[in-house]
Amino acid sequence: MTSAASSTYLQERAGHKRGISEASGVASRYTDRSSVECSPDHFYSHARQSLRPLPQAPAASPPAKRHSPNHVRQETNRYSQHQQEDPLVSDKTRRPIPDGRLEKAHIHHAHSNPHSSAFVTPDFQELQKSSTGHLRALSKFAQSDQSEDFSITTPAPSVVGLHNRRQLKRTDSTARGKPQKGRGGDRNYGWAERNWMDKQRQFLQAYEYLCHIGEAKEWIEDVIHKPIPPIVQLEEALRDGVTLAEIVQAVYPQQRLRIFRHQKLQFRHSDNIALFFRFLEDVELPDLFRFELIDLYEKKNIPKVIYCIHALSWLLYRKGIVDFRIGNLVGQLEFDHHDLEQTQKGLDKAGVNMPSFAGMGASFGAEPEPPPEPEPVESEDDRVDRELREHEAIILDFQTQAKGALLRMKLGDRMAQLWDAETMLIDLQARIRGDWARQIIGYRLSMQRFAITLQSTVRGYLARSRGLKRERWWKSKEREVLALQSLARARRTRADIKNLKTQARREDSGIRIFQAAVRGALARREVCDQYEATREVEGVVEDIQSVVRGMLTRRDLRKQDLILAQHAWSVGELQAVIRGMLVRQNLQRKVRVLEQHGRSVALLQAAARALLERRIQSQLQGKLLSLSSLWTTLQAIIRGNGARTRFVQIKAELQHHSSTICHVQAYTRGAIAREECNALRLALFKQLPTIVQVQSQMRGSLLRRKVVQDQEALQAESAVITRLQSLGRGAIERQRVGGLLNQLDLAEAETVLLQGLIRAMFLRSQVGDVLAELESQEDTIIELQSATRASIVRSRYEEKKRFFKENMEKVVKIQSIVRAKIQGEAYKSLTNGKNPPVGTLKGFVHLLNDSDFDFDEEIEFERLRKTVVQHVRQNELADQYITQLDIKIALLVKNKITLDEVVKHQRHFGGHVGTLLPNSDMSSKDPFDLKALNKASRRKLEHYQELFFLLQTQPQYLARLFRRIREHATADKECERIKHLMMGLFGYAQKRREEYYLVKLIVRSLKEEVDNAHSMQDYLRSNAFWNRMFGAYIKSPRDRKFMRDVLGGIIKENFIDNRQLDLESDPMQIYLSAINNEELRTGKRSRRSPNVPREEAIRDPETRATFIHHMQDLRDITDQFFVCIEDLLHRMPFGVRFIAQQTHECLLARFQEEEPGYILQIVGQWMWKNYLQPALTEPEKYGVVDRGLTQEQKRNIGEVAKVLGQAASGKEFGGDNIYLQPLNTYIREAMYRFGEIWSHVISVPPAEEHYDIDEFNDLYAKTKPTLYIKMADIFSIHQLITTELPHVCPVQDDVLRDVIRELGSVKSNENELMSVSSNEISLTLNPKLHNAEDPDAEIKALFTETKRCVLYIIRVQAGTNLLDILVKPVTAEDIDRWETLVREELRTDGRKRVAYSEANTHVDISSLSYVDLKRIALENVLQLEDVGKLTRRNHYQDLLNAIAVDIRTKHRRRIQRQRELEGVRTTLARLNEQAVYLEQQLKTYNDYIEQAMVTLQSKKGKKRFIMPFTKQWDHERELQRTGRSFKFGSYKYSARNLADKGVLVHWKGYLERQWDRVDLTISSNEVGVFTIDGSSGNMMVPGANAQVPLDDLLQAQFNNTQFMDFFEGSLRVNVNLFLHLIMKKFYNE
Repeated sequence: MTSAASSTYLQERAGHKRGISEASGVASRYTDRSSVECSPDHFYSHARQSLRPLPQAPAASPPAKRHSPNHVRQETNRYSQHQQEDPLVSDKTRRPIPDGRLEKAHIHHAHSNPHSSAFVTPDFQELQKSSTGHLRALSKFAQSDQSEDFSITTPAPSVVGLHNRRQLKRTDSTARGKPQKGRGGDRNYGWAERNWMDKQRQFLQAYEYLCHIGEAKEWIEDVIHKPIPPIVQLEEALRDGVTLAEIVQAVYPQQRLRIFRHQKLQFRHSDNIALFFRFLEDVELPDLFRFELIDLYEKKNIPKVIYCIHALSWLLYRKGIVDFRIGNLVGQLEFDHHDLEQTQKGLDKAGVNMPSFAGMGASFGAEPEPPPEPEPVESEDDRVDRELREHEAIILDFQTQAKGALLRMKLGDRMAQLWDAETMLIDLQARIRGDWARQIIGYRLSMQRFAITLQSTVRGYLARSRGLKRERWWKSKEREVLALQSLARARRTRADIKNLKTQARREDSGIRIFQAAVRGALARREVCDQYEATREVEGVVEDIQSVVRGMLTRRDLRKQDLILAQHAWSVGELQAVIRGMLVRQNLQRKVRVLEQHGRSVALLQAAARALLERRIQSQLQGKLLSLSSLWTTLQAIIRGNGARTRFVQIKAELQHHSSTICHVQAYTRGAIAREECNALRLALFKQLPTIVQVQSQMRGSLLRRKVVQDQEALQAESAVITRLQSLGRGAIERQRVGGLLNQLDLAEAETVLLQGLIRAMFLRSQVGDVLAELESQEDTIIELQSATRASIVRSRYEEKKRFFKENMEKVVKIQSIVRAKIQGEAYKSLTNGKNPPVGTLKGFVHLLNDSDFDFDEEIEFERLRKTVVQHVRQNELADQYITQLDIKIALLVKNKITLDEVVKHQRHFGGHVGTLLPNSDMSSKDPFDLKALNKASRRKLEHYQELFFLLQTQPQYLARLFRRIREHATADKECERIKHLMMGLFGYAQKRREEYYLVKLIVRSLKEEVDNAHSMQDYLRSNAFWNRMFGAYIKSPRDRKFMRDVLGGIIKENFIDNRQLDLESDPMQIYLSAINNEELRTGKRSRRSPNVPREEAIRDPETRATFIHHMQDLRDITDQFFVCIEDLLHRMPFGVRFIAQQTHECLLARFQEEEPGYILQIVGQWMWKNYLQPALTEPEKYGVVDRGLTQEQKRNIGEVAKVLGQAASGKEFGGDNIYLQPLNTYIREAMYRFGEIWSHVISVPPAEEHYDIDEFNDLYAKTKPTLYIKMADIFSIHQLITTELPHVCPVQDDVLRDVIRELGSVKSNENELMSVSSNEISLTLNPKLHNAEDPDAEIKALFTETKRCVLYIIRVQAGTNLLDILVKPVTAEDIDRWETLVREELRTDGRKRVAYSEANTHVDISSLSYVDLKRIALENVLQLEDVGKLTRRNHYQDLLNAIAVDIRTKHRRRIQRQRELEGVRTTLARLNEQAVYLEQQLKTYNDYIEQAMVTLQSKKGKKRFIMPFTKQWDHERELQRTGRSFKFGSYKYSARNLADKGVLVHWKGYLERQWDRVDLTISSNEVGVFTIDGSSGNMMVPGANAQVPLDDLLQAQFNNTQFMDFFEGSLRVNVNLFLHLIMKKFYNE
């Protein structure tokens, strides 16, 4: 309601369509706007404006418009909203309608958005991309095309007389009632309204069924007291039977039932259902109510299961096992339309009859529910109350909508007010935020200041406390510190004074000069400072002074002129008197001062006068210089003007009154003069004492002013005077100190002696006092010292103990690191040191022992070797058979042979690959046990063991045989057979020993060929058999891994991933390809002629550019190959490099006239052709890539191989490859790089060093080599050797001839020994003559026995070297340790083998005493010393070095065994993969042959007849009934049928025994497109649907793809047979 109303509200404003589709609206707005309008600011303002309340339109008469009855709820909301929000709508526009509500006239905006009307279904569907969840929910409702989803309906009333049975009524009849006036009487009679009764009736059965499931669910939860899945999921949840078994467990709680629980449905879940069945039998539920296993497990009849649960509930209630009935929920539950629809579909597909749940309680004799009481007569008030209660939900909903509308109106008004006051609110918010921010910042600053103050206070307190502590400590040590300081200062002072005196005496004159210079510099600096300070304000001061002086001077001059003019004579006399008196006083004072300060004053006066004079002179000079011209000119002008003016005035007046003025002036002057003179005389006479006093006061004032001026002058020069005085005092003090120092220097010896005596006396006195005091308290001090030491030790111990406990993990880690470091250094000295000590060997003796793990690895390795040999032979036979079968099928297709011959060959094979070589004999019999044979047969097998030992260890025999095979030009088939025999003889080089002897055989064979070649060309032309052996040898896992590392990345990156790569080097092909591309691109015939020679084709610009590009790509890829082979050359298997090295040496020795470089190039060319080129051109066969390559990819690889082969051959491209000649420069560079590579290839150590094997290794080994070989192969090798015996053994007394002679004829042995085993047998290889052993065998055995004895001796006793241990006497402790060692190690019954236990010695160490053991060891050591194996000079260190070498070798042997074991496992895994591939290929051929037989037996052209009541007949009937007929047909098969036809290979999730119950339907409704559907009964399998174009099938057949996967990899079919089935059914072929 809210979403719809709000959407309608938003739609009423033009240009704002958020209610229609937010995503589309935003996209459309931003698509058509300018860059300015798309800015973030514009978007923000537009969004803010769009959120404002929309303006209300004025009331208007609504236009005639038909309203859909589907939006009653929406109209109600809009009615409420407009009624409250629009003040222009008067009450007259509202009128009552029949149901008591007010209907408001619809308001329509004449110029508003047309979308402002009520939403229709398309509008809601546009909301599916809205970001508002409610709008998306409305869109989902609109997509369901149901009108009642948007209406307010009342609860459906029940049918009269049937409780909880809903009436079938229209939604609009319940919700809308009668058509309302003003809305039009039109009604939308759509499909949904016309079929409302069918829809209600259709889902009625599903609704009642779901209600019954809900009843069963509630009853089960009450029984088992735990929740179970919801109603719509209960059918699937009941399939595993866990819930049913839990019902049984709840009824029988005293029994513990075994309930199988697993997330995935398995057949073991049927055990749970069986428990429920047994429970039904126990409670004696009638069979009528029971269900079958498949009804539940395979969902054949789930309603029967629910029916059974209902019956069980009534039965248990009747028997009193449970005390509650099952409920009745029909009409009380509500379900989604989707759930009802899915349930109804499931019921329709199942095709089962719905059981009757009514009256089930009566069937079990349960008491019926009491009938309902008759309804009382209803009054009007009761009727009103009842109707109000019935319509309570509607009324509440309406009230809720009205309240919501009122609330939205209030919210709209509030939002309008807020938007109108937006600026003020923003300003208020900003002010509040600012005030709040200022308060926060102020609080933070105050807290920061408080924290800083607190921190400073704390730091101050801490500093003061530390200072107080330090001060108290220093005060406590004050006396000692003072004494120490005084001594130190005295000593330092004496030393400094002595140094100063010495330096002063040396530099006396210089010091004086320096002092004078300093004083002068200081004085000059002061003068300069004063000068600079004065000069800074010189201009301003001079201006002011000049003005003031001028004014004062002029005023004084005027006054003085007047006074002087009046009192000239008196003043003159007075001045004379005063000046005389002042001069006399000044002279007297100055005389006294001068007498007091004689010399100093003179100097000061001189300096002051000089300074003042210079300053005055400089000031006057500067002023005069700066203003002289200006003032002179100004004064002259002023005086001139004044004088001229006065002169003119006076002249004028005088001229006018000249006579009168003269008379007046004369009289006046006379009178005034007489009066003034008389008055002055009288006044002076009267004031004579006062004048005298005034004169004295004036003289005193002038004198005081003069004194003050002098004091100020002296004060200004106080620094200079003070410095001068200090200099004077310093000079006087230096003179006094100098005299004192001179006296001290004269008495230095006596002073030092006196000081020493005094200090010695003081020290002796103090020491005597201390010693006396210590002696008096000696006992106390000793006790105190012991207690203190004990306390210190205990505290340190406790502290260390606590520290170790706190850091125990670190201590353990440090200890482990230290031990690891010690152990590592010891192991390093063992492995890298020349002479490891005895202790090191003692710590690593255990490495020589063979543990149970080593023994198990040996057993596992032997077992895997045997399995590998068996699998190799199985795969070889299967490959041979499949190759022949492929040839016969090809001949059959070409009508060369008949089908009967193919079937005959097929039946001759015998079926499965695994049955070729059954392993029953090897698994049931002991391969090492020959006691079951008679004496003659066992003797024959022993001779065969000797024969094969000779053939393995003596390569000259087989090398001669290989040469005879080459000379006889043996057929390829026979050569392949011999190759497999030889590889089986050497166990396919799976073990280190067999690989060593196989490599030796190949090397000896090539040496035979080289020695018998007359020239290098003869050798190169020969087709030696050892090349075949080399080809079989390099197919091992290590070679495959090397090839994958070298070539895998290059081929994947450049050929597989780069599908656009084209390395075509033929210009003609490039030219034709360009023409084809042009015609495909333009659709027109090319103007270029295709019939041109290559010379003209290469001149074409496009062809030439493409050709150059191809050459560049070819060169780049070739260079990548060189980079990879150079980087990974060290990983190349040793056997290949050793064979190349021996080939190079043999050719050098045989053809010495040839150049060494040419021979190296021959060896490299052989390696390229036989080792690298096959893996490059056929990468899928050598495991370089995991899938087959296309023809285009193979052609590109061939071009690269051509370039590399040309470089490996050492020749440039010639006339046969004229268009590759541009690469000759690169070929020359590649030839040089190949030469470097071949040089590194042949740089390998001897094979004996690498494999750690020599020719006498088998003679000393405790575990003899074993050989797993077929009896037929034994006889074949015997026959082969016997046939070529004269050439294999040219010498008559050869050991091999003796063995062959003792074996006899091959045929007799075959008849005699075939009864032993028809397949494989294990032979232990032994040499023919035991006496023909190593001449040093006795010494080696003695040396081994000595090492074994020494190992136990050094474990019992210790010493610096071996000689020390051997001569050390035996103690009782040594005997005890020896007995313990014997008891723990030497007499154990386990499989652990101790060091050197495989040595063939006659000494039983476990039975010897330790004394005897040392005696035997000493005797052996002396014997070895006599023969020169040991020496006493190095304390028999050679023996310890030999033991160390054995320890290192043992470790390398373990690593080698692990590598061999890993290699064997890898080989076995690849063989298993190959066996699976061969088996699938064989099955494909067999299926093809069987299908060919069926095809030949069927008659084509006959009209297809479908047997009635078959699966296909039912399928077509079902298609016709449902109206789903396919245009080109549809065929339904069971999975078992398709599997029998060979089409179906695998279906994940279904076992083969389940294939009878699943079907596959192949249909076609479009040309060339087929649909595959999987189903189980009438239910479709989830995800089992696939569209298969015919082009994909034909392409897969063209690519030789055997199988194709469908259903997301779950279904696998045979491509050929599936295509054959489609052709047969849909194309009648």
